[in-house]
Amino acid sequence: MIGHELGKRDYELTPDLPDGFQMTELGPLPKEWRVVRLGEIFDILQGKSLSARQNKGERPRPFLRTSNVYWGYLDLSKLDVMDFTEEEEQKFALQHGDLLVCEGGDVGRTAMWEGQMQGIYYQNHLHRLRAKCDNVNPVFVMYWLQTAFTLLNLYAGSSNKTTIPNLSQGRLSVFPIPLPPLSEQREIARILQAVDAKIVAEQARRAALEELFKTLLQELMSGKRRVGFTTENTEDTEGTEK
Repeated sequence: MIGHELGKRDYELTPDLPDGFQMTELGPLPKEWRVVRLGEIFDILQGKSLSARQNKGERPRPFLRTSNVYWGYLDLSKLDVMDFTEEEEQKFALQHGDLLVCEGGDVGRTAMWEGQMQGIYYQNHLHRLRAKCDNVNPVFVMYWLQTAFTLLNLYAGSSNKTTIPNLSQGRLSVFPIPLPPLSEQREIARILQAVDAKIVAEQARRAALEELFKTLLQELMSGKRRVGFTTENTEDTEGTEK
């Protein structure tokens, strides 16, 4: 169980804590922070199962796969379609603020749906997390899951390693997570989003510079772009040689 695994961590061997901190199953946390289970604060629902027959239905609708979900963002450049009934559309429709968590592949990879498009649904290899209450900030939880999976390795053993690694709804629902006061959640999320935006901007700038370099490389090396060279220079050189 996750709690048993977390209980083995080395920090329990050092009982001395900084002022204002408490020991929890996640380690030392501020006293104002609580530890809750994901299933306590989120409604969790897996998406619609895939089938070849449903790909040729009468109501094809675009849906998200694990390949569309990355840490902290969604790639919507390529969407597959599948048949959804009216009832399934209501059940699997996404709302702004929903978190999408990968069941397989890069297990636990999480991004937030921000209403980028209308009429988008999701398949069963994704878990949809929708906040049950107004004291939780989904962006904060998205970054927490990224921290827990990629840096702290807190949920090691949460996926089924006997076959294809996967994260079941039952396992996900009992994940312990820290829950600071809402104002602190929002501020943490704001800071991390600002840094994220700078990273994206820098990546876009680098991509633009690389494209400029390739264009210049081709034009300069093919003579399509002339630099510091005129016909007069050529004539002067030829006259000197004579």
